[in-house]
Amino acid sequence: MQKDIEHRENEFMVLLEEEYGYKHWFWFPQMTPFELEAWWQKLETVDPYFMTPEPLPGDVIFAEDMDYWYLLQEKGKHYQAHTHCDDDSWIMRPSEKYIYHKGYEGQR
Repeated sequence: MQKDIEHRENEFMVLLEEEYGYKHWFWFPQMTPFELEAWWQKLETVDPYFMTPEPLPGDVIFAEDMDYWYLLQEKGKHYQAHTHCDDDSWIMRPSEKYIYHKGYEGQR
């Protein structure tokens, strides 16, 4: 288990995949799920997060323990996200409903 996040498991957390698995992150957006979805849907572009998702609002922590990241993913209790470009970035509710940002250019 990744020590720097184990005490935060019950906080609102997004399991974030950067650029098709290039890196994985634990994102604590410090907003409610409703606020996150509203913020994301107003986002014109994901360009500021292309090189790294670290400027996202809240705490973004690099996943050093991939087994733990995948274990949390398998549990299906957390939001998930993928960031890369405007044609492929999304947030997904635990119910597997995709949320797209305003500037999304990909296939829905």
